Amino acid sequence: MPPVTFSVMSQPAAEKSSDFSTPEPQGDRRDSLRMLDANLNRANEAVRTLEDIARFRDLATAQFGYKNLRHSLQAISKHWPASEIWSSRHAAADVGSDQKTDSELVRTGGLTDIAAAASNRLQQSLRCLEELAKYLFPESAQAIEKLRYASYDLNAASLLSLQRDFLFLRQAKLYLLVDCQLPLPAFSERVAEVSRSGVDLIQIRDKQKDAVELLAYVKASCEAVNDQQTRIIVNDRADIARLSPCFGLHVGQSDLSIDQSRSLLRPESVVGMSTHDVEQVKAAISLGADYVGCGPTFPSSTKSFESFSGVAFLERARPILEEANIPGFAIGGIHAQNIQEVVRAGFQRVAVSNAIWNAEKPGDATQRLREMLE
Repeated sequence: MPPVTFSVMSQPAAEKSSDFSTPEPQGDRRDSLRMLDANLNRANEAVRTLEDIARFRDLATAQFGYKNLRHSLQAISKHWPASEIWSSRHAAADVGSDQKTDSELVRTGGLTDIAAAASNRLQQSLRCLEELAKYLFPESAQAIEKLRYASYDLNAASLLSLQRDFLFLRQAKLYLLVDCQLPLPAFSERVAEVSRSGVDLIQIRDKQKDAVELLAYVKASCEAVNDQQTRIIVNDRADIARLSPCFGLHVGQSDLSIDQSRSLLRPESVVGMSTHDVEQVKAAISLGADYVGCGPTFPSSTKSFESFSGVAFLERARPILEEANIPGFAIGGIHAQNIQEVVRAGFQRVAVSNAIWNAEKPGDATQRLREMLE
């Protein structure tokens, strides 16, 4: 944000007036500066609280957004007369300092509750700063207004992110993609088996099933697993994901966008995205993907590709994902004989299909891959 210069006009002293007349300008300025000081402190405290919550909950996009907002507010306020503002401060005489409601003294909802309260404080204090700046420093009022509007979207995005179970997602290592060709009872039994054996995420992906059948398989898979061990992801179909108790949705480059998908999903649903090159990885991160699939790494027996990104793509994608603190899963033809190439490329998370789902003993195959990852 470009620096803004301000000129502070000295104000002439006013004659004493009765209690019913307009307050003298100097009194207005002193009290306005006192309000400005209080709301500037309140805004900085709120945004620092939100920035730290985002930081320690690994919400990289939100953390970066709040950091930028904090620095932008500092860039605006550094042109204000600090000594005059500090001289107006008189916290001991603040009649509102001891007036607390019961809800202000307790945060029962954990970090989400703390973040919601801080979000409200940030928006309210920015509004107060904007109104006071119109009187005291008109040149900065529009810049504060822009920050206020930016805070609305940033707060909404971060509060929604806090409702998602990112801890489970970041701890996940083994991701299984399955079709729905088995009869439903056999399907449920196999899902339960691989879940018990160590699969963290299961993506239901079947283009041949109609919506009613697909929904039945998704619901069956959710019932077959213990959600403390395994979560269910739906491929492509945001409508099916919304109608089931699944963990989230996975989209490809030609599917609904992440924003479009989120408009259909529950707020707590995660959304992952397939990527095939470094630019797509960067785009997925900027669009707010909760995790990224990177591939195809090797030729696959379950899906055909014209070209393969290979292990070299994984090596280039890894530092980008680490910097953004976004989980990345290598995908495409991965099995016990080549998984070490993926691990050497710096990927500790893989998505597989045939190597587990069509194995003679899916549970044993799961345990073997899990051991090789760990």
